[in-house]
Amino acid sequence: MAMLEIRGVHKSFHTYAKPGVHPGIFGRAPKPTSSLDVLRGVDLTVEKGDVVAILGPSGSGKTTLLRCLNFLETADAGKLTFDGETFDLAHADRASIARLRRKTAFVFQNYNLFRNITALQNVTEGLIVARKMPKAEADAVGMKMLEKVGLADRADYYPRQLSGGQQQRVAIARALASGPEIIYFDEPTSALDPELTGEVLAVMRQLAQEGITVVIATHNTDHAYRWADRVVLLNNAHILAQGSPEQIFSDHDLLSQANLEEPQMLRVRDVLANQGLLSSDCFPKTPEQLAELLGQKK
Repeated sequence: MAMLEIRGVHKSFHTYAKPGVHPGIFGRAPKPTSSLDVLRGVDLTVEKGDVVAILGPSGSGKTTLLRCLNFLETADAGKLTFDGETFDLAHADRASIARLRRKTAFVFQNYNLFRNITALQNVTEGLIVARKMPKAEADAVGMKMLEKVGLADRADYYPRQLSGGQQQRVAIARALASGPEIIYFDEPTSALDPELTGEVLAVMRQLAQEGITVVIATHNTDHAYRWADRVVLLNNAHILAQGSPEQIFSDHDLLSQANLEEPQMLRVRDVLANQGLLSSDCFPKTPEQLAELLGQKK
């Protein structure tokens, strides 16, 4: 049985003639003047332990999809089945949402750390407040999670004293502290420079190796190609295709349709293949793998 299945997810955003007037005021709901489909009939299956990249350009609906799956936004329609229990994404009650969230975690694009408390307190706040865990126990869990992401020596630092990469790693530690079965990452490296991006991706690779299920929303084809087990290509509110990275990134017409570039490593492969130095059928994911293939060719 799949760990996560979603079926028929639909979400539209509406605009109204009079901004600030909300549905239900004065006993009647205003009619929207226009609607934009952000998700349209999205179906997706995620297996336990998979790293799944939801890939698409800005505005394709990938962030909205993740937010709907964790009830940060309410879908207009759709069903989610998690570990055999089915949830109505449009009409779930608070108890159902709380039950699902105990098994999931969300890492935001811009960290969402509390600025006036330390890294350790950011990790433990939810454990103490939401889960009523004793402070000493929460601190022990928090330190263990900070150690996992390589920041045990920064436990007493405030967010302003940390780099962007370190702040995102604190956010990952906070997500891990609740013991989730699946973690959603929304563009986790988009606000970081390349050096700091490497820090965060290394932690995410470690989580995948430990068997934690990871779903990443990203526009970065290099990251999706290198790190994902499966790629789901989302564009114009619906899924264009899904499959292995090798399947998705071999289809140049598909990438063009989604306004996405071929991963850099495959562009290098193509240049070398045109020079007769490498087969166009290989799929190196790192410079080291590329060098090894070139050595074999010689």
